[in-house]
Parts: sequence; C-alpha cells; structure tokens
Amino acid sequence: MTLTKAPDFLAYDRDGALGIDVLQAAFSGPAFERHAHATFAIGLTMRGLQRFNHRGRRHTSTPGRIIAFNPGDPHDGEAADESGFAYWMLYPDDGVWERVLEDAIGRAEAPFFADTLLDDPAVARIFAATMPDLQARATDAAGPRESLAAESRLELLLLALALRHGRAHLPGQRDQDGDPGMVSRIREILHADFESDIRLDDLARETGRSRFQVNRAFQAATGMPPHRYLTNIRLEQARRMLAAGDSPAEVAAAVGFADQSHLSRRFKAAYGVTPGRFQSAYRV
Repeated sequence: MTLTKAPDFLAYDRDGALGIDVLQAAFSGPAFERHAHATFAIGLTMRGLQRFNHRGRRHTSTPGRIIAFNPGDPHDGEAADESGFAYWMLYPDDGVWERVLEDAIGRAEAPFFADTLLDDPAVARIFAATMPDLQARATDAAGPRESLAAESRLELLLLALALRHGRAHLPGQRDQDGDPGMVSRIREILHADFESDIRLDDLARETGRSRFQVNRAFQAATGMPPHRYLTNIRLEQARRMLAAGDSPAEVAAAVGFADQSHLSRRFKAAYGVTPGRFQSAYRV
C-alpha cells in the first residue's frame, strides 16, 4: 500500500449509496489542532507513531492499531517523533452504521466506542485490505468488480468494528454532571446562530450565568470551550457547503469566518487539507 506524502482527502461513493469519506495522509510534526467531527472518525495507523490527546489522556498509536473517535469527540494529532506517521481514516455517520447493522443483525443502532485505541489484528487486516478498494472507488478507478469488493469489504469492516468493540448504547452524557440545562441552551445558541459574532457576554446573559461559569461548565461537558465548539460547527457546515459546490469565498462568508483566508487556515488546521483540495474530491 502506497501512502501519500501529504494529506489526500477522498470522497467515497459520490452517488450517495454509502456516503463515506476517506482520508489518506502522511504527516511530520503537528498535524491537527483540537477539533471534533459530526461523524465517527475511525483510523488505522500504517507507519510511525501517531500521538494525540483525547478524553483527558495522551495516546500514541503504533502501526496496526485502530483509532476510534465517536461523533463530537475532541482530539488533536501530531507525530511523536521526527520520522512522522501515515494513516488511513474513515468518516461513517450514524446512518451508515445503522444501515449495515440493520442488514446484518436486524439492529439499527450506531455503536459507541468506549476505547480510543483498539488492538485487534484481525480487524486491522480487514481495514488495510479495504482501503485500497475505497481509494479506487473514490477516484473512479475501479470497475464493477472492484466497486463490489469495496462495498463488501467496507460493510464487513464496519460490522466487525461494531460487534467486537462498540457498545449498543451511549453512556450518560458528560453534561449531566453539573448544569445540563445551561449546556444544552448554549449548544442551541451556537448551532442556531453559528454564522453570527457570538460573544461570551451573550451566552452569559442568555443562561443567567457568569462568563466564568459558562466557560467552565461548557468545557467540562463537551471537552471544548464555547469558541472552539463554535469554530467546529462552522467547519462542519463549511464541509457540507464545499461538497455541494459552493466556492470557498462564499462558504467563508456564509458560515461566519472573517474571510477565505481565515476559513482556509482553520479548515487545514482541523482536517489537514485546504478547502479547495477537499472540494476537488467531490468533483466528477
């Protein structure tokens, strides 16, 4: 398997049959700043030492280990030494898991991964065998037989991950400890008005709490302060608009970034690719 020397974002199955995005990348030094995804992010380290912070712990993934982030899990990423690292990453949403599990076992419920690093050589081998097929499918290089192989292996991989490592039910949310009503209200405001210039004073006034209480409770519940959570919402919206064909300049203005340059910096810091490189994956 050949890995690129720079991030290479690939959109898998652009006609929407499965709708999974694939990231193939190699990095040295810092790779991603702290961010989260609206979907699951499931990766396989192929080379080097991949280090990141997640759920209050510092993790190091070695070749052959699987990384599992649930939707909304804040994390960052960097190379643990000067030799860098290379990896694959899949981004399946709840609907993909539900479809696969419903077909296989009659249970349409997305899994929850309690463990961040998974040591499972059998599933890792399926993962490594699946990715070249997905890459071919993403780049339109696969013929009918290769597309069938990609879909079959992908479903086998997701099923194995869910049954061997996923929990059936999400544990209690962290914002249940503290002030869940306040945290929920802040989430509502940030999602509803993400394109606006929201101030900490606005959140304090809406919730009847001090600025300090807002910051402390929200970060304790979500793993991110309100401003980072807001940036994450804007980036996820930017992904959707770029995939739909909107220009980076239009997207930057629509989602609340100062300008296209600001969008590009934040987008690459979070996803490792520029908005233009990301968008090119969706062009037929």
